[in-house]
Amino acid sequence: MADDLKKLLVVDSSESDRNTLKNLLANEFQVLEADNGYAALEMIRSAKPGVDGVMMEVSMPVMNGFDVMRLMQENEITGLPVFLMTADATKENVEKAVELNAAEFIRKPFDKAELVRRLKAKMGVVSYRDVSEEDIAETSEYITRLEETYKKYLTNAGKEKDSGHYKRMADLMKILLSKYSAVTSGANLSREQIEIISRAAFFCDIGFMMLPAMKAQRDETDNEMYQSHARLGVDIVRLNNSRHCEYFVQICSDMCMHHHEKFDGSGFPDRISGNSISVYTQMCRLVDAFDNLYFKYREHNELQFDFVTSELSTDKGGVSSEIFSMLTDCKFNIVMYYGAKV
Repeated sequence: MADDLKKLLVVDSSESDRNTLKNLLANEFQVLEADNGYAALEMIRSAKPGVDGVMMEVSMPVMNGFDVMRLMQENEITGLPVFLMTADATKENVEKAVELNAAEFIRKPFDKAELVRRLKAKMGVVSYRDVSEEDIAETSEYITRLEETYKKYLTNAGKEKDSGHYKRMADLMKILLSKYSAVTSGANLSREQIEIISRAAFFCDIGFMMLPAMKAQRDETDNEMYQSHARLGVDIVRLNNSRHCEYFVQICSDMCMHHHEKFDGSGFPDRISGNSISVYTQMCRLVDAFDNLYFKYREHNELQFDFVTSELSTDKGGVSSEIFSMLTDCKFNIVMYYGAKV
């Protein structure tokens, strides 16, 4: 279904060029359009319709692509992959793109298959057939190194949510993803994909590594600092720019950025809503909330499971009804997991 596709904003002052890209990409993305930089910024800042990536011409009248990216930086709009495209691929333009943290610098004319591959890779929609054994091996090594660093931080900082919480989150993700793959048409997640996605949830709060210790009672300034951990987490995970780790990096970055968003649009940091929040990130939010409540019980049985899910059902953990139902449908496996592992 088209509604399940990621939203790609195409920004170009040329209507014919926009139509060409729309025809090329319509089967892979929901293509939104803007004919100038000002309109693009408004769409990027708006929670509706929300965008997952931006493909933007460098040379546009009034406000060019570089100017748009500078304003995005000034307004702290991060975590959104921006693909700059131009027929004038000078050394100066390439250096500017790198300086502004563009996801890709795409030279015109472009090959459709290569363009689609690069867009999907950066936007977290790489299919398993595009992930090689080398990708899996390098990703596993990166996750292990990142996990070691994060665990040391959690131990030294004495965080309320210790590494055990995040490990349980990853294990719960694996249970939900197996269910999701089995019942959702077109999902077809491989065992390796499930492993990568579930382990990504472990790092959803890694941005706290970049923040000073937080007070128990937070004022407005502290709340702003607290919320900034979402964007900082993206910055940490994206320090790895190896193409072999693209799948994990994009999924994990999205979890870091948006696991505090809510399906009704009342979350943070961007107040996105509905299907603009990926299925995997919704799952991450839900298992975070579930373990926070369920783990506190001395005994982990079906009665406590029902009580916790009833508590969460007031806003369904801020996720879609379909994702919430997957959690309740996995009750037996989840109760068994806590009984055996916790």
